[in-house]
Order: sequence, then structure tokens, then C-alpha cells
Amino acid sequence: TGRPYFVMEWVRGLRITEFCDENRLDLRQRIDLFIEVCKAIQHAHQKGVIHRDIKPSNILVSRENGKPVPKVIDFGVAKAIEERQGTETALTRHDQFVGTPAYMSPEQADQRLQDIDTRSDVYSLGMLLYELLVGRTPFDPKELTAAGVSGMRRILMEREPPLPSATVASLASGELQGIAARRNTEPAKLVSSVKGDLDSVVTKAIEKDRQRRYDTVNGFAIDLQRYIAHEPVLARPRNRT
Repeated sequence: TGRPYFVMEWVRGLRITEFCDENRLDLRQRIDLFIEVCKAIQHAHQKGVIHRDIKPSNILVSRENGKPVPKVIDFGVAKAIEERQGTETALTRHDQFVGTPAYMSPEQADQRLQDIDTRSDVYSLGMLLYELLVGRTPFDPKELTAAGVSGMRRILMEREPPLPSATVASLASGELQGIAARRNTEPAKLVSSVKGDLDSVVTKAIEKDRQRRYDTVNGFAIDLQRYIAHEPVLARPRNRT
């Protein structure tokens, strides 16, 4: 009838965290899969789109020809990079966040900032990698919700996240055992594997100051490829607890 319409792919799969846990992917396999996610987000950035809501449920993984393939979905709150300043605020309406708090960059939570750029997605990807490595995000989603809007904003903007290795080392023995088993390793080995370069790479991605983060998602992925290849990473350790 001449009416415009969209045809969209029906995407099947599990959220990336569930897929990794159910298939007991080790750290190397998780990083390989995460790098593919980075490539998808980098592609969106090159097309002029910032996702703004990167989280496990927006990355579905299925097997194609025996290989895990991630697909990034839900660009419902995506933002055009070239959008004119002042045409949109950091909130959809008064005190309403755009995005999901546990993965949201500090600048997304800051009402004063409107120039959200691609480094916001770098931060969210860093939070996702944090969870893939150690089984949880540094800020507890329940605590964020209980804190209310102003408290949530304060946590995201001011509280420094612990190193991934510190988080996993602080877990109760039983919980640590389960998380390590889902990563096909032993508890002590999981802690030692995350400590060092992976700590540094994740920390650089989730810096509060976006000037300190990776400039691009591609730069983040390349540093992870350096890690996999046993080459020196660009991220440097910082004094964190």
C-alpha cells in the first residue's frame, strides 16, 4: 500500500554472560568473544552511532557453524554522534537515566554534560568485560537502585571501582569456586590470571575521566589482542584497591 516499514532480523541466542557461563568458556575464549563485540560497536561508531546501553541482555550469542557469534541488539536509546549540541539532554525526562546504571558511564549520569561521545561506550564495554572476567560488575545493581537517583548518580560519578582481581579475591569461598568453575579454572588461578595486565586494561576502559580511557573501542580491542599475544599492553597499572 506504499506505507514505509522496517524488516528486521529475528535474533536468537543467549545473553553473552549466560552463554559464557553455560558453555564454561575460559578467560581466553571470553576475551575472544568480547573482541568480536568490540568490532560490532566500533562499526556502529564508524557509522556515526553511539549505542549508550551496552549490557549483557543487549548482546545475544548463538552458534553458527559451531562458532559462537555475538550480535548487538537494541539501539533504542542510541545517539547520533553528529547530533547538534543542545538538541538532547543526558536524561530522557526529569531525573530519568538513559541507559542501565550498572554499565552506565559517569558522564551519562552527569546532568551537566550533554556531549556524550564514543568513550561512553568504551566505559560500558569495560564494565561488561569486568563482569565476563569475574562474574559481577563493580557496582551492585541492587545498591544502585536502593540509592535513589541522586545517590546512584553520586556512586557512578565519584566512587572508584575496585580492580577486577580485588573483587574476585574478596568473594566468599563457595561463590569464588562456582565462578571459577564456570570459567573452567581453579579459584587461585582465576585470581592470578585477572591480576596484572587484565586489571590494567579493564581499569583504563572504566576510568571516571574519559580522557584517560581508550580513545576508541578499536584501541580497547587492540590492547586485548596484545594481551592474548603475550605482548606488552598500553594500559598501565594504577594504584587502586
